Amino acid sequence: MSSSSSPCAACKLLRRKCTQGCVFAPYFPPDQPAKFANVHKVFGASNVTKLLNDLQPEQREDAVNSLAYEAEARLRDPVYGCVAYISILQLRIKQVQHQMAGLQVQQHPHHHQQMVNAQNMAAAVEVAREQDMDRMLRARHAAYAAHANAATVAVEAPGSLNADTFDGGPFLLQQQPPSSAQTEPAMALPYLMEPSPPQPSSGHSHDECIGRRFYY
Repeated sequence: MSSSSSPCAACKLLRRKCTQGCVFAPYFPPDQPAKFANVHKVFGASNVTKLLNDLQPEQREDAVNSLAYEAEARLRDPVYGCVAYISILQLRIKQVQHQMAGLQVQQHPHHHQQMVNAQNMAAAVEVAREQDMDRMLRARHAAYAAHANAATVAVEAPGSLNADTFDGGPFLLQQQPPSSAQTEPAMALPYLMEPSPPQPSSGHSHDECIGRRFYY
């Protein structure tokens, strides 16, 4: 009970006896009847009682002030309530920020121009990087496509044709593995030549030709 003679505004509005441990007495004094009337009309006395009992004693005063502010705003604007005030304050904050930015530009135009140039340069670098990435992807795609086409059209040329005939042409010669006859080294095979009639123009005798070995 707020005083020995008069109950609190909540108990007076609810027409009940204000006891010593009344939860409304510290926050709704008898000289502020409209405060509790608005809260009771919007939130209800029972809901406010549950809310205050769930909070710590040091948190109850802030909760009551918030409920009173929200209840008054809801009665003035039933659609938006306190959200309308919040939106107006946010709009004013943005306006003040724009005004401060304009004043800074007027006081320091050189710094503002440097900031704009830095932003433009960063945007240009980003555009160039994207163009380089796109160009590189296109080149990779073209190389992959050319490699795939070359792999599908590669054919073996006839053995009678030389590779020089198809230099730069549409055909690709496949390299054949060397045969066993080509891989083995050539060996000198000795053999005796049969006697032949002497040739007067050769300048050698018949006996010198016998037993001579020739290597191929």
